[in-house]
This record gives sequence, C-alpha cells and structure tokens, in this order.
Amino acid sequence: MKTTVTFLLNGETVTWRGDPGMKLLDLLRDELGMTEVKCGCREGECGACSVLLDGVLVNSCLVAAGRVDACAVTTLAGLRTTARFAALDKAFARHSAVQCGYCIPGMILAAEALLVRTPQPSEAEIRVAISGNLCRCTGYNAIVAAIREAAEELAGAAAAGAGADAVAGDAARDVVGAAVGAAVGDVASVAPVAPAAAPGAAALCPTALPEALELLAAKNLVPCAGGTDLLAHEYAPPAPEGSELLFVHRIGELKALRWEGDVLRIGAGLTYGELLDRSQIPEILRTAIASIAAPAVRNAGTIGGNLANASPKGDAALACFVTDCTLRLVSVHGERLVPIGAFYQGRGRTVRRPDELLVEILMPTRWTQEGRWTFEKVGGRKALAISRVSFAGLVAFDIDASPHDTDASPHGTANTEPTITHLATAFGAVADVVVRRPEIDAMLIGCALTEAQTRIPEWLATWEAALQPVRGRVSAEYRKQVCLNLARAFIERSLS
Repeated sequence: MKTTVTFLLNGETVTWRGDPGMKLLDLLRDELGMTEVKCGCREGECGACSVLLDGVLVNSCLVAAGRVDACAVTTLAGLRTTARFAALDKAFARHSAVQCGYCIPGMILAAEALLVRTPQPSEAEIRVAISGNLCRCTGYNAIVAAIREAAEELAGAAAAGAGADAVAGDAARDVVGAAVGAAVGDVASVAPVAPAAAPGAAALCPTALPEALELLAAKNLVPCAGGTDLLAHEYAPPAPEGSELLFVHRIGELKALRWEGDVLRIGAGLTYGELLDRSQIPEILRTAIASIAAPAVRNAGTIGGNLANASPKGDAALACFVTDCTLRLVSVHGERLVPIGAFYQGRGRTVRRPDELLVEILMPTRWTQEGRWTFEKVGGRKALAISRVSFAGLVAFDIDASPHDTDASPHGTANTEPTITHLATAFGAVADVVVRRPEIDAMLIGCALTEAQTRIPEWLATWEAALQPVRGRVSAEYRKQVCLNLARAFIERSLS
C-alpha cells in the first residue's frame, strides 16, 4: 500500500508517495537523486549511506521511508555550506584522507555528528564515532588525524570569539571543498517535490499509545520502531505479505524511563543511543548496549526491537535475561506481564499476540547494584560484530554469618565468610533462544565462599551437559568451549 510521507530534506520540504517500507537509501538515491548517499552493503555494515535523521547519525539502508515522516533528513549536500564542513574538508585534504572517496560522505557525516556533541574529542572517541564507517583505502589513521585537526581548528576559532559557522569565512559557501567535494561530485541542493496528485493515507505514525493499540486491533500491522532488523535483510520484505508497518517511534510512553522501587521501567521504544545517554541504566545493560554494532545502528535500533525479534544473539536481550526482566505487553483488551524467559518460544518467535505492543521492560536492579557482574561478547571484530558466543553473569553475596559460613574457632569465636545470595548466568548465540537455567545456578546459591569454590567443577560440569550449541558461523564444539571458558573465568574471578 502506498502512503504519503512529508519531510525536510536538507532544509527543503519534500512530499513523496510510495511504499513506506522502502529503504530511505533507495528513496534518496533513486527517486530524489541524492547520489552523495552511497549504496554499499545495504545492511548497516559499511556506513556509506549515512545520513542525519533529526540531527542523529543513522544508516539510510536500515531506515524505512515511512519512518522519516515529519522528520528532518540531512545528507552531505546539506552540510557543504557550514564551517564544520569547511574545516573537515581542508583537514582531509592536508592529511590525504581521501583516496577512492566512496566512504567519505559517511565519514564526514559521522564526524559532524561527533563534533556537534563533543567539540574536542579524544582519539578514542573519534575512532568510536567512525567505527561503523568502513574504509578500504586509508587504514583510518589519516581520517582520524584529519577529524582531530578539524576539531582543533574549530575549537581555536571558538576560543577566538568566532562562531563555528564563521570559520574559514565564506570559503565553504563560495567554492566546493577541494578534497571532499571532489569525492562527492557536484551535488545541487534538492528542490521541493510537489505533493502527489492522487490522495493517499499518511504513513501510520501514531503519537499516542491508545491510537497505536486501536490500529493494531483493527488492521494487520507489524510494529516498526527502529527498523534495523526489519530492513537488514535485502531480499526479505520488511513486513509479511498483506500487512503494513506501524511506526511507533513517536509514542511518548515508549520513550519513558522511570524508577519504581528498585525496578527500572524502560520504555521499549528507547534507542540504544538514547539509553547510553541516560545515567540511570545499570552498567551491565550499558556495556551490552555499547557492544551493539556502531553508533549509526545504535541511534536507530531500540531495546524493544532487540527483544521482540527473538534473536538468540541479541546483546540487550542477554542483559535482560540475566537480570530476570519482565516484559509489559499491552493491547486494547488489557495488559499482561510476561517473564522474559516465557516470552521467547523459539528463534524469531514470541508469545506477543498480533494486537499487542511491547511497551516496557521492567528490570530489577537490586543485584546489579549489590553484586558483581560481567558481560562478554565474542565476535570477529570489535565494532559491527554479530556474536559468535556471548555471556552474562551476575553474583551477589551476604556477608552476615550463616550456618554455611560459620565454624567454631580454637578461641571460641565465629569465623564468617560471604554467602552467595544470588547467582544468574546466561549464554547467547548458542541455541535458538538465550540459555538461562536458574536451577543450575541454584547449585551455588546459599553456599559460603569456601564451599562454593569447591563446587565450581560440579557447577561447570552441569553446564557442560546442559549446553547444546547449534552450529553456525563457528562449530558447536567451539561455542561450547568458549561458553565454559567464559563461565569459569567469571565464577572464579567473582569468588576469589
């Protein structure tokens, strides 16, 4: 079904009518002629198609066209009259950071997004900012040096009293950048597109939860928050045949984050990037989210999507499993709370009914505040990695004396040692669902430290028998051994 989408493109109003599930990349390049948006991997791996969506870096190949309704999209063409572009352009030229030029539009946009938030970034921050942008020519060092030099030039101008957009005077407005401009080509500012003559329904973008629930109850709709999963598969439609996408990113309740006692209620529509900006989230969840892909993906993907797609490789899902989260599902008929372990029915399958929306994740935080934790992700690279194996562990102790940890001393006094009051471990990317076996962890709960240390081999042997990894990019034997290595390292470190 065709819908009408209206948005700002480089400051100009565009009204377009077509399939709301089309990749924004294809809309920009093929229908609007924005060829500076490069087509590379088409699955969020290379960053060549990067754009700014409401000022935030995203991969246009993982954004549905319907998602940008009432939003502002900026491509490289929209930056070429700014001072930051002028500074970056000159620095890229001085450092010979442009060779074939294919990755450069995405690199410049990644640098722009970084410098807006962090005007004087460290080298490490620069490398993280461009970690989702692949370059096969320069080896990255020249690009990193260029971004750092541009940041220093802009900071110097600001210190001297010149605004950021006054750097380099009118040079950026009068001439095409020497290095970046040559790589991009002569791109004119896009002209407004006239509204389609034929009337069409606006993209399904409700702003209130009741409205979304009514739509789900009345039509065959597939909720779409970030779209990073739905649009990642080139040859699979973003929604099953006969269904439409329901864009839920504007619903305020899905963006809420609030405490209720020691439970953190996390709106399912919060993106990973938004969560990383919040100080309230537990460090185990922060670490898991920070390991997901790269900034452009984290800026679009949502924690609710990471759970609802029911992938056993979901990084945020693993943190939710090990903290024993509960999921709040809502429909026009009411709501229900589902333990995360009961939510998954298999790979890609959950208990969510078609008329329900995942609204909140309820995360208990007592043990994350009191205990020791770890999150480990084993992949082929640091950024843009899909887990080969992942592991999360959480253990807490009670230092008060108990029957398990009190012995009579020669002096008639009690010797006490910590007792394990809570233990939770979970493994990702090894089976069709995340593996969490509370009955195995219960073997060590209630044990004093010394007793628990002696029972570690038995605990590991039980896990070895329970783990039945599936073969994937690596062998099942490799996965099992890595799982056991990670579990052993965690428990021995925690009990030492």
